[in-house]
Amino acid sequence: MYNKSYKIIQDPLNGPIKISSEFQKLVDSPEFQRLRYVKQLGMCYLVFPGANHTRFEHSIGTMFLSEMFADTLHVDDKDLLMAAALLHDVGHPPLSHGLEDVFESITGLDHVDAGVSIIEGKNEFERSTIPSVLEEIGLRPKDVADVISGKSGKYKLISRIISGPIDVDELDYLRRDSLNCGVPIGNIDYKRILNVAEIHDNDLAIEEKGLPTLESILIARILMYGSVYFHKTSRIAQYMVKNLVMKQQQDFRNPFSMTDYDLFWLLENGKNSSSFKKIILRELLKPILKVKYNEEDFKKITLTIESEKLDPSNYAIDVIPPLDFSGPERIKSNLQVLIKDKLESVTEISPLVRTLRESLEHRFIIVFAERSKAELVKKLLTEFK
Repeated sequence: MYNKSYKIIQDPLNGPIKISSEFQKLVDSPEFQRLRYVKQLGMCYLVFPGANHTRFEHSIGTMFLSEMFADTLHVDDKDLLMAAALLHDVGHPPLSHGLEDVFESITGLDHVDAGVSIIEGKNEFERSTIPSVLEEIGLRPKDVADVISGKSGKYKLISRIISGPIDVDELDYLRRDSLNCGVPIGNIDYKRILNVAEIHDNDLAIEEKGLPTLESILIARILMYGSVYFHKTSRIAQYMVKNLVMKQQQDFRNPFSMTDYDLFWLLENGKNSSSFKKIILRELLKPILKVKYNEEDFKKITLTIESEKLDPSNYAIDVIPPLDFSGPERIKSNLQVLIKDKLESVTEISPLVRTLRESLEHRFIIVFAERSKAELVKKLLTEFK
């Protein structure tokens, strides 16, 4: 595709990004513009004041990196790759992953399902402008949707570049989140990945000399989860917002067309507005107990507190890292290294990666309570200290 006209977007992470007039039409669509008002890290801004960046700039950064991958690795169907990279998060609801599970319980959709429907103009998104724009620039909406959902057999490589063990999505968000949170541990060397990546059997692999870079990415990923993504304060803020959303779930039948501002307005003007005000003023549930996780203690702690018949909004019991955050695919340690034309699992050849994986199996139970109930809950849980 040849274009004479471009626009430049000044990205604080990647510098000036050139966007063709055709792709500018996707950026200008109402569905994509909504992402300007959806925070990348949900309630993390209550802990890291700079974490006000959005899915909008992350998506543009992901497209920028996808173009670099396409040019370096000589990937066919470059426009399809770039469009899928740009639109991979178009289905995110307000506060992104922070509320995704509660919205999925209400609607039956996660952000990928919603994004696919937006891209194809299906179901409640039949008025989406994105399908016609994609067709105008010579792309089939279904191809883009299948790439994002990972269901495309024809374009498996493109799917893996966008969402795989080493992908452009993560290469942008780790660096972007690190920059905005003021936590430099996520500042990985993405250019080195470009230099050591290659296509093998229609999939991405990393040359053996790139092993230290892979290890550094895993270190950054795990440290960012521990320091930022699983921070106890942002998690409890998200938990409190989830409770309010569930109490007003009739207002959130199509959250994938809403912004953070829409969400906050509904909560601020709902029947639980005083509770929402506490969250905004950072008057959060207070952590009162932290112990190593085991299933028996978790059940006992839960039953002990429930026996007191406290209002569920007065306390919370969390497990960090979450129980569903495990396995090589979830933490993306299923990376492949090319050694003498043979693919080897990075876990098998790197003791460091094995140790990092094991570190995420060390979980803690954290109990939070409303300040006026803190002493009561402490007394209930005396035996666990």
